[in-house]
Amino acid sequence: MKDSPPTPEQFLASYPEELQALAQALRQVVKTALPNVQEAVYPGWKLIGYRIPDDKRTHYVGFVAPQPGRVVLGFEHGYLMTDPDNLLTSGGQQVKGVAFRPGEEVRPHLLIPLIQEAARVACLSKEQKQALFLQRQLNGEKTRD
Repeated sequence: MKDSPPTPEQFLASYPEELQALAQALRQVVKTALPNVQEAVYPGWKLIGYRIPDDKRTHYVGFVAPQPGRVVLGFEHGYLMTDPDNLLTSGGQQVKGVAFRPGEEVRPHLLIPLIQEAARVACLSKEQKQALFLQRQLNGEKTRD
């Protein structure tokens, strides 16, 4: 029988207090932005992941990941998201995120629309994601680093 994954609190307990506080604040913002979000610890990835239900399946939206000296609020399909406040930083070809260092302010009024955009994009079909990617490329928008 498989061991159940740790709770978010158990997972975060091994990190320095200032990173725990940042991660807890980001968790709260995600839950405020997406009231029906499903939260689970992914120990192998060293993060807390978020999925939203849609009929018979769930869509992976993003994560809160403590890392040395920072906590990242990441989005699985960040390369397709609109980001009017230019908050997203490079994370890879697909994943984008916002990194917070101890002492930096978590601003829910900026993050909630970004999280809701991430959920919208996550729920698009594969075909819709491909069309959005192509449309952005044709418009000269930067979709990947």
